[in-house]
Amino acid sequence: MKFWKHTLISAIAFVGVSSSVLYTSCTEDSCKTLICRNGATCADGQCKCPTGFEGTQCEKRAADRYVGFYVGQLNIDNQPPVADSARIWVVNYPGTVAFERFTREHDVLIGNVSPVDGKIYINDGQFGGRTITISVIDKKIYFTSLEKPNGELQTINFVGTRRD
Repeated sequence: MKFWKHTLISAIAFVGVSSSVLYTSCTEDSCKTLICRNGATCADGQCKCPTGFEGTQCEKRAADRYVGFYVGQLNIDNQPPVADSARIWVVNYPGTVAFERFTREHDVLIGNVSPVDGKIYINDGQFGGRTITISVIDKKIYFTSLEKPNGELQTINFVGTRRD
C-alpha cells in the first residue's frame, strides 16, 4: 500500500511540474491576432508595410497626410520673408504626390513619400539641380529646397499651415 501511495504522489507531482513547465514555456504568436493590410507581412508582432503605406496595420496611405492647401511664409537665404502658399495632391497611390508653390514659377514637382522617414524627396534638374525635402508635422508643412539659380547655392524654406 505504501508503494502505491508513493507512486501516486510522485506521478501527481510529476504531472504538476511538467504541466507548469510546459504552460510557462509556450508563447502565443502575436501575428495570429494582428491583421496586416495592403499586402503587408507580420514579423515579431508588427506589420511590415509595403512602400507607400503606414500605420500599425498598414491601413493608411502615406501620401494622404500631405494632401492639402498650405498658407505660410517663404524664406530665401537672408532676404525678408514673403507670403506664400502651396498645394499637395496625390498623383498615383499609394505614395506619389505633386507639389506646387504659388509665388514662384508655378512649377509642379513630383515626388515620392520615403518609406524610411515618411518625408517627400524631390530631385529636380531646374535651377542648377535642386533637392527638395518636404515633411508635415501636426498639419504644418516644412519645405526646404537647395537651388543654384545663378550658379550660387541658395536655401529656400517654406513653413505653412494646412487650410482644410
